[in-house]
Amino acid sequence: MLHFYRNLLPPKVITFDLDDTLYDNYFVIRNAEQVFLECLQQLADVNVDQWADYKQQMLQEDPVRYEDVIAWRIAAATRLLQQQGKTGDEINKIIAAAMEQFVEWRHKIDVPEQNQQFLTELAKVYPLVSISNGNVYPPRIGLHQFQLMLRGGEHGRAKPHIDLFQQTADYFHCNINEILHVGDNLITDVQGAIINGCQAVWVNTNNQPLTAFPEATHLPTLAVSDVTEINFLIK
Repeated sequence: MLHFYRNLLPPKVITFDLDDTLYDNYFVIRNAEQVFLECLQQLADVNVDQWADYKQQMLQEDPVRYEDVIAWRIAAATRLLQQQGKTGDEINKIIAAAMEQFVEWRHKIDVPEQNQQFLTELAKVYPLVSISNGNVYPPRIGLHQFQLMLRGGEHGRAKPHIDLFQQTADYFHCNINEILHVGDNLITDVQGAIINGCQAVWVNTNNQPLTAFPEATHLPTLAVSDVTEINFLIK
């Protein structure tokens, strides 16, 4: 499926979301979350509901700060352990052990070979950038094609905010409308790109209708069912 909603201007830079755009993230994050919680449970009295409540509480208190999902996870775990009476070095050791396991499992990702090859070919023609609200480090999963890697919360406000798109434009000395952003999420990726002046590709792997997302108020530049369908950009 390749469907155009707007005229596509020739891009100078192509940016990519990571999770669920270049690989299936569902089981990866589920397994990483499970391992993290199991590690906490071995060292402290923690249950699933408690953990979910603390994470939500922290996010409500400071949603901008916890756009950094790593800082959010550590802060929630710290507060939970503090409430259990643990202090100082004990908390640091527990969180360090749990985060080590989380990061390891978070990167147990198999990027489809066709996506790897596609990015390698695309990188011969365009500068490529990763713009993610998650916590995956692309080279650790074999993605070495990006000239710039930006993460929401660490390098600026998370998508759909303009920060990471503007940083990309500044880095490559291009106009923001010369950026083509590719992502699966109609709000953070597509709407974030469009409202900030970029162009956007919606990677709609499940071929869902736009009407299934009433909260999305901006059309993408084009939609594809597989990220490699934008290979027409390779000249």
